[in-house]
Amino acid sequence: MNSFLKTTLTPILAVLTISITSAAIADTNWQKVAGVGEFAPKTQDWATIESAARKEGTVVIYSVSSRIAKLVDGFQEKYGIEIIGHDMPSDLQIEKLRREHTAGINAVDVLFNSDAPLLLNEALPNGLVWNFVPDGLSSDLDAGETQPFLIQRHSSRVVYYNTALNPNGAPIDSLWDLTSKDWTGRTLLPSPLEDGLSANFMQTILNNSDAMAAAYEREYGQPITYSEDVIEAVAESAVIAEPNASIEWLYRFLANEPVFMSSTTKIFKNVGDIEQDNPPLGITTFSKMRKNKKGVYAAAPIYDLDPVFGVSYPTALVMADMAPHPNAAKLLIKYMMEAEGFSPWNEPGDFAARSSIEAVQMDQFKLPSFDALKLWPIDPEQIYFSKYGFLALYLGLQ
Repeated sequence: MNSFLKTTLTPILAVLTISITSAAIADTNWQKVAGVGEFAPKTQDWATIESAARKEGTVVIYSVSSRIAKLVDGFQEKYGIEIIGHDMPSDLQIEKLRREHTAGINAVDVLFNSDAPLLLNEALPNGLVWNFVPDGLSSDLDAGETQPFLIQRHSSRVVYYNTALNPNGAPIDSLWDLTSKDWTGRTLLPSPLEDGLSANFMQTILNNSDAMAAAYEREYGQPITYSEDVIEAVAESAVIAEPNASIEWLYRFLANEPVFMSSTTKIFKNVGDIEQDNPPLGITTFSKMRKNKKGVYAAAPIYDLDPVFGVSYPTALVMADMAPHPNAAKLLIKYMMEAEGFSPWNEPGDFAARSSIEAVQMDQFKLPSFDALKLWPIDPEQIYFSKYGFLALYLGLQ
C-alpha cells in the first residue's frame, strides 16, 4: 500500500472500527436494559415493567391497522402512557425501520405487522425486531402463535359479493368463475404489484395447483388444458418447470381484466353499494364485514367457494431493536393481547389468536371458528423465496 493510501485509510478504518464496536456495545447494552434475547428474564416482573413504562411515558407503534387510534385514550387513561401510532403498510414498516436502524435513528418501539414473509426472513434474522411474549399466554396460544413471533390475530383475503342484489345467494361458486366472460372487468382487488397481501393471495393460489386442477374438473367436467401463452411463459421461465392449473388460472384471471384499486375499503363499498344494477365481486379483507350499513352497503364473503374460501395470514406484534421505550413496548404488546386491548379488532373476520378471546367472538358473531374455515394459510418461506419468480411470471402473463 502506498504511503498516501496508508496514511489516509488508517484513521478512516480506525473510526469505522470504533463506530461498529460502539454500535455493537450499544446494542448489547440496550438488550440488557430491554430484557430481550439472551438477557430475557425467566419470569417477567410486571410491576417493575409497568413502573418503568410509566416513566418512559410514550410508546411509538408502526401499525398496519388504522384502528390502533382506538386504543390511544384507553391506554393513556389506564397507564398514563401516550400511544403515538403511525398507520403504515407492513412492507413499508420494515423498510422504514431498516433505513432508520442503518442511520442510527431509534424512533419506534413496536411493529404491528402482517408481512410474515419479511418478518421471518429479514426482520428477525437481521436483528431488526425482537419477539416478546408476555407471561401467561402459552396455554391460550398454539406454539406457532408464540414463535418465531407473537401473533395477535388471524386475517384473510376473501371474495365478496353484493347480498342485497343477489338475494338467492352468491353468483359464483368457484374461483374459476372469476375467469368467465360474465365477470370480465367486474372483479376488484388491490394490485399485487403494489399490495404485498394481494401478491401473497396469488402466490398462495399458485402454491396449491393440485387443488385448482381438481376444482377445474368439478367446474367444467374435464381435465384442464393449457393456453399457448402459458406454455410459452413457462418455457421462457428459469424457475418454473412445467405449466399447472394455478398458472392457467392466473393467466385467465388477468386476461379477464380485473380492476385494481388501492383501498380494500373502497373495494368493499363498490361491491356492497346497493344503489347499482350490476355489482362487481371483490377480493378484500374478511373483516370488512364491519363496513356493512343498512340501506347503504350490503356484502358478504362467499364461504363455500371452490376450492377455497380465501387465503389467511397472521398479524404479529414485535418489539423494534433499540426501541427507545422498551418497557412501554412490552406493556402495549401485553395490552393488545388482552380482551380490552383487542377490542378494536373484535370484528367479524378478525380472529383473535388467543383461543379464549376467539371463543367469545364465535359466540358473539355466530361465525365458524378460524380453524373450521376453508382457508389456505400463506407459507412465509415459500412466498419470500419465490417472490421474484412470481413477479416475473405475473408480468409475463400480462
